[in-house]
Amino acid sequence: MPHFKTSGPFRALALIIALLIAAMPVTAQQADTPDTAPETGPLVIATKSAPPFAFIGANDAWTGIAIDAVTAIAADLGRTVEWREDTLQGMLDAVETGEVDAAAAAITITPAREARLDFTFPYYTTGLGIAVDPEAGTDWFQVVRNLFTWQFAVVIATLSGVLLVAGAAVWAFERGHNDQFPKDPARGLGDGFWWAAVTMTTVGYGDKAPETLGGRIVGLIWMLTAMLIVASFTAAIAASLTVGSLGTAVQSVTDLKNYRVGVVRGTTGADEMAARGIRIAHFDRLSDGLDALLDGKLGAFVYDKPLLQYVALQQYEGAVMILEDAIGRQDYGIALPTESPLREPMNRALLTYLRSDDWTRVQSRYLGNN
Repeated sequence: MPHFKTSGPFRALALIIALLIAAMPVTAQQADTPDTAPETGPLVIATKSAPPFAFIGANDAWTGIAIDAVTAIAADLGRTVEWREDTLQGMLDAVETGEVDAAAAAITITPAREARLDFTFPYYTTGLGIAVDPEAGTDWFQVVRNLFTWQFAVVIATLSGVLLVAGAAVWAFERGHNDQFPKDPARGLGDGFWWAAVTMTTVGYGDKAPETLGGRIVGLIWMLTAMLIVASFTAAIAASLTVGSLGTAVQSVTDLKNYRVGVVRGTTGADEMAARGIRIAHFDRLSDGLDALLDGKLGAFVYDKPLLQYVALQQYEGAVMILEDAIGRQDYGIALPTESPLREPMNRALLTYLRSDDWTRVQSRYLGNN
């Protein structure tokens, strides 16, 4: 085989190519290896006090529904947890900038937050609750104000229309035959309206009474009909005048529009009430809002229902009542930075945890048997 001698430049070029080829597998392997979550070191988790999801318990240690869930997830991943306390907005900002690995407390998953962050699967689903003062009733000002609502106006207009129809029917038979019902339409219909009213209310002044056969048949039908409708109209009028007079002033979601409603600033409850056009008062803390409710400054207070239930039970000893009605749907999740490599392993660990007996015991411990 012939032997070719290589000159110095060619030898140097061959050496460079050989080095590049030798380095390519390592470089390609590094480029093709996806970012993965580090398998050692603590998870840095932002949180805030939001009982029963996160709060300082015995021995000054964090505890709660969200805290227990994250602790179980970290154990499944073979990691420990380093808790970092912050405000709600501070938590979300820290997650967005990657200052922490995740945030867990009473964090609801909303479209606006999902646009900035990633979330795990929801670990708890509920709705917004309505807290009321069970000792608060309807005052006279509220009763007078209800006189000028459109609901009351509809009741009165409908009742007047029914009376006019009955009065017109009896007048049609009696005009020209009974001096108590003049032929003149204006006076005749007015007298017929009066007769229908006193007959329906069983006052029976006796100043007007039908004399013709047709008029008496109308009168008999009207007497029987009036007994059926007077009860429903009376109930409708009473309900319009005395909304909430039996028990609390606010008894359902629909009553909120008549009152000033307290919310915690920057929460989903505040957004929901603003979207519904309800008069709201902002508070920085849940306890401040509930104190204002008991002082008579609010008609109701809206906040995440499990948090309301827990605080009302633990701190107010029945002085605050939570209505059965829940507004909307609230999904609680663990917030993560966008495209976080922790999302998939945490989701798998979370699903395992939610199917365990530990999760059942956690709900019972913090929320009772609900």
